[in-house]
Amino acid sequence: MSLKDFITGSRTFALIRALSKKEQFALFATALIFLVSAITYGTLYFQTKTETVASSGGEFREGVVGQPVFINPISPSTEADRDISRLVFSSVTQTAESVKRSEDGKTWNVRLKENILWHDGVKLTADDIIFTLDLVQNPEAKSPLFASFQGVAAERVSELEVKFTLQGPYAFFETDHLNSLRIVPKHLFNDIPVANLKLSSYGLRPIGSGPYEVTSHNSDLNGIITELKLEANKKYFGGQPNIGTFTFKFYRNTADLIKSYNLGQIDGAGMSSAEPLTDNEVSIRHESYELRSLRYYAIFVNPGLAPKELGNRDVRYALTDAVDRDRIIKDVFLGYATPLYGPTGLTSNPAEGSNRKLLQGLKLNMIVPSEPFLIKTAQIVKENWASYGAEVNLQILPSKDIQEEVLRKSAYEMILFGNITKESEDLFAFWHSSRRFYPDQNLALYRNTKVDASLEEFRKNFDPEERGILLKTISNTIASDAPAVFLYSPHYIYITFPQLGGLDRKTTINTSDDRFADVANWYVKTKRVFK
Repeated sequence: MSLKDFITGSRTFALIRALSKKEQFALFATALIFLVSAITYGTLYFQTKTETVASSGGEFREGVVGQPVFINPISPSTEADRDISRLVFSSVTQTAESVKRSEDGKTWNVRLKENILWHDGVKLTADDIIFTLDLVQNPEAKSPLFASFQGVAAERVSELEVKFTLQGPYAFFETDHLNSLRIVPKHLFNDIPVANLKLSSYGLRPIGSGPYEVTSHNSDLNGIITELKLEANKKYFGGQPNIGTFTFKFYRNTADLIKSYNLGQIDGAGMSSAEPLTDNEVSIRHESYELRSLRYYAIFVNPGLAPKELGNRDVRYALTDAVDRDRIIKDVFLGYATPLYGPTGLTSNPAEGSNRKLLQGLKLNMIVPSEPFLIKTAQIVKENWASYGAEVNLQILPSKDIQEEVLRKSAYEMILFGNITKESEDLFAFWHSSRRFYPDQNLALYRNTKVDASLEEFRKNFDPEERGILLKTISNTIASDAPAVFLYSPHYIYITFPQLGGLDRKTTINTSDDRFADVANWYVKTKRVFK
């Protein structure tokens, strides 16, 4: 018997046929209402009893300006190298089961977690950490961490424990130094001379211990790398990352990057400031993450070469007070920046109500790196000062020339430049009198014995509350001396497609790769589970 014959021959069908059309309509309407109500109730019940959580799988495509050259945290060649290294390599802090310091703050014992494996299956041990530190401290490696780890010694306690010994107490050794020291495998690099590191085949196929491992890359006919693919590390000690595939795509400039996002070719892109968005609008659906950055920019005055009038603090106050920071932040950064009057946000304007007539007749020369946002900033500052009678000459130079020539010789009257203080906001490297000469970073050649003493105390003090009071005093004193015209701290902007979840909006950016600090928690797929 067919299904049709079964239904038409049933008693229920016969009863329905016996009803009038009006009665049949009422019956069907009632049944429909019951069905809809049941579905609605079931849906609401399911939604109230379940929650959306991250699900594993999917792909995220990240756009980056530049090219990968040597994906290694010891001496990355490009910003792309640093970004990818953040996904491939783990820091000492991440791999540590415990970090214990001595009472005097000079000795730090790091105990590693059990069974951390390199991507090739070899066990990560204390020997790898000691080897990594040796590389960082070798001048031939030209590591950006070289200065940070001078005077730090490492000793093997056991297979999983390392003892670090410092020349003096440093409150931020764990949060700043150990957190930035990303471990490289000794078993792969031990027999390679430091000078030949960047010739290694592991430059584009790195072996790390991080949440992702590089699996392949594509190049065009000119040898330009267009795409690099990473897969989730299933044996990652922190738990397998949610996103299964992480693909980097590479572009010549930010305009091309934003265009690619608008075409749906990438899912995310980071910008050190919002300045590129003034000329390149993001036109499709997106989520904007405005992340706090610990960079600040200022116009540093070289007291040895600057016009003699700048030896008068009242003149420097007038320069500070005449700058229209609100206009700079609006026109250059679309509002995504914080105005500053000192090296931290703790300081208010010490020059308010200054005598701007002192700027009349001043002749000033300012060196500016050839970065679009810095050029725009300098042009507005020039207009501000010129409106009070100052004559300002801007000299735009490539960043490489500034690093190799201008800073090396302190050959500037005034220079527009930036500092990165990290979360500790330790200002020692930028304002202590012992850091006045290249390659150190006290660009104002600033000297103040009271500030020196406070800076030294700040980094030795392990009490956060006391450090906060010290920091405000240091910042206010420096601002009061006006060795520089402090301008702003731009916010880091990260644009992603709306489906991305798990990125912490409280993430603090020191360098661009910090946007990946919690990348293992990111997800692009979800599922509902019972609460």
